[in-house]
Amino acid sequence: MTKIMSVKMADKERSISLFQLFMLVIIGVCHAQELVVTHAPSYVTFQKQRKALPTSDVPNVITHTLGIQTDRDITWDGLAQSSLFKRPKANVLVSIVGHSDLGKKPLAVKNLARFPIKMDDPMVDIASLMNTLQGTFFDQSPLLLDAGLDNNFFDVHSDFDVFRKLPDTMRKMADRLLDSDSVQQRHTTGTLNSSRPSDLKLMGELQLIQDVINTVSNSPDMLKSKSPDLFSFTITGLNDIVKKHGGKSPQADDAQRLISDFITKMTDDFRKLYKDNVVVEVLTVNPGLGIYVRKTRSLMAVDDSNVNINLSKDYDENYPAIFNIILWLMIVMFVVIFGVSYGMWNIDPGRDSIIYRMTTTRLKKD
Repeated sequence: MTKIMSVKMADKERSISLFQLFMLVIIGVCHAQELVVTHAPSYVTFQKQRKALPTSDVPNVITHTLGIQTDRDITWDGLAQSSLFKRPKANVLVSIVGHSDLGKKPLAVKNLARFPIKMDDPMVDIASLMNTLQGTFFDQSPLLLDAGLDNNFFDVHSDFDVFRKLPDTMRKMADRLLDSDSVQQRHTTGTLNSSRPSDLKLMGELQLIQDVINTVSNSPDMLKSKSPDLFSFTITGLNDIVKKHGGKSPQADDAQRLISDFITKMTDDFRKLYKDNVVVEVLTVNPGLGIYVRKTRSLMAVDDSNVNINLSKDYDENYPAIFNIILWLMIVMFVVIFGVSYGMWNIDPGRDSIIYRMTTTRLKKD
């Protein structure tokens, strides 16, 4: 009887230990995913709470921080009511794809608020957010930019052609990191080495963000629009470094330290650029749980034009003007030629006509 009771107690303790282990894993996963607000104007306030933010509400939260109302209600109440007369000039979202091996260590940056993330949508839809801004301010030119690494190409989606000059390949980015004003030269990289593909990927993504900031700073005309601007950056190099070296490796620690230092400097740069009238958020997600940022199509992706889907041809924007010029020019020339031909056909070859004078002159000379 005593042996049976001891076995039951052992099974009970084992079940409790398994339950505690399961809860620790769940808590660690929840802490690995969070939305960190590193800066916001005084009239945009966030309420501290433990309720998780659904991933489907992230675009709506950003929209509300910009003072734009949406048709969809937000179930999350971490964002307080903003000012009715002021709104931020820009919103910056940095999405960092981490790894489950990193544990529950939070991002070491100065912040105004931290909120855990709840996965109810497999991806954060940035495209819908940009479409909302374009539809609301269609008569203006808002600065909308989505940048990240896609198929080993540094891809920048924006309507401004000035960003096309930025490095877009690994080789060009490796050369850019050798400059004196690069991320590699201005930040402490520790054991990270740009000669390794995984390390180069992370430093290249950070360098791309810095080059975007420098480009906007050198082109102040892009900031004259009264519409709010939106910047979305994706950092996936941390995940590759953890896969390559492990979550407890010195490289992983140095990578997290580099990202934290860069986020702090990036926040200060955007604050100076927009005179503190900007909201900066950092979204950390775990790819193992199925959360991904929006997958954008690279400008250098494989061409699908050979697929027959019965689409009309692309025409130049000046096609209507050129078409009307050619059309009316041909109509005028036809009328003129017809009038001249009709007049010459019915001309009277009398004494007063030019034909008579020319012929009579020739006869007199003869």
